[in-house]
Amino acid sequence: MESQSLGTLQSPSTFSESSRSGSSKSGTTVSKETDQDFTKDNVTSPIDLECHIQAERITKILNEAIYKTKLAICLPNLVKEYRTLSSILSEQHMDELVLIFEQYDSPLFSTSLLNMAAMEDLKAGDISLKNRLNPELGLLLYIMGSYPALKPVINEMVDEVIQISPGLKYLIAFESFRDLMIKQMETTAAEELAIKIKTRKLEASNEKLIQKIEEYSQTLKDETEHFEETMKAKAEIIANLEKELAAQNHEATIKLQKKILDSERQMVLATRAHLVKNEMLKEEENESKESYEQLLKAHLAEEKNQRARRLKVETQLLSWLQKYDQEMGDKQKELDEFTEKYEDELKKCEQLELELAEQDKEYIPLMEERDAEYDREMAEKMNKFLLEHAARVIQHAWREVLANRAEKKRLKKLQKKMQAAAAAAERKPAKK
Repeated sequence: MESQSLGTLQSPSTFSESSRSGSSKSGTTVSKETDQDFTKDNVTSPIDLECHIQAERITKILNEAIYKTKLAICLPNLVKEYRTLSSILSEQHMDELVLIFEQYDSPLFSTSLLNMAAMEDLKAGDISLKNRLNPELGLLLYIMGSYPALKPVINEMVDEVIQISPGLKYLIAFESFRDLMIKQMETTAAEELAIKIKTRKLEASNEKLIQKIEEYSQTLKDETEHFEETMKAKAEIIANLEKELAAQNHEATIKLQKKILDSERQMVLATRAHLVKNEMLKEEENESKESYEQLLKAHLAEEKNQRARRLKVETQLLSWLQKYDQEMGDKQKELDEFTEKYEDELKKCEQLELELAEQDKEYIPLMEERDAEYDREMAEKMNKFLLEHAARVIQHAWREVLANRAEKKRLKKLQKKMQAAAAAAERKPAKK
């Protein structure tokens, strides 16, 4: 409990020290305006300055949280690196860390045994995470986080991790969240509103085009189904006519054979009748041929009309497809233009990030120099204040001394007057 309260009391100083030591990464998001003197008038508005300060604070807090997450992930590996820790940490802190490691590895000596339920679990052989939690681990993280020299070692350990663990996934997601927050803070409200308006316009136009495409597709589907039904009906009609024609031909053949047999039987007896019947059959044959030719012409004309209608539908479909291709080509050009603009903006952002990284090399020493100058000015002001306070105390004491001396002189004069008055009063009765 004492170590937990110690970590709680020392957390503000930890935040201040880690905010100063972890400002190297947060400096990558600071713009050129940070090199200016914000104490002068007419440099920037108070709202922009406050937003800039809040953005810096948020960035520092996120960087500190990411560093503490890396420290927690690398803690099992750091425990094995005794030489590295002993070369960086002080002897007192190393002794505290060794004690904490022993308590964590041996739960029987942990303060968590104050809980009787945890004692019963340990007696039963349950050495789970809940019985291995130790408040001294918070002190361990605080001690390691207070040494900036451990940062390169921790970053190197995180970079060397090959297996993707849940903690590393959380760290990657946390860093992505930090980058997204930085990018969102750099985006102004006007830019964000313009992007949203542009996106909504594109979505509205896209929805209209999709609706038109669906309408055209439905119309084409209806026309195709109607054409297929018409062709199916015509095919059924042609099949029925062919069946009727085959039946008529079959019947005509049967009748013709009967008549030929009858004519052959009656040839001898009715030669003249046979000639007459033969002429009649020829006439019937000519009539059947004429009717067949007329029926064939009608079927050909109907087929020609159907082909013309099919050609018309195909031509209309082709024109719709060409119109669709033309509209989609225009939209593709717009999409290519937007993609090119996006790539240009992305290149500009990368260039700005490189420029910001170069400026950090100058910014960090300037900030350190400014902090040193600020500390020196505050020390001078404190010394000046102490001198002035001491002078006022001395002056006040001297005034009291002068007042006491004056009071003593006044009392002496008053005493002399009273003695003179008493002597005068004694002399008057003696004269009488």
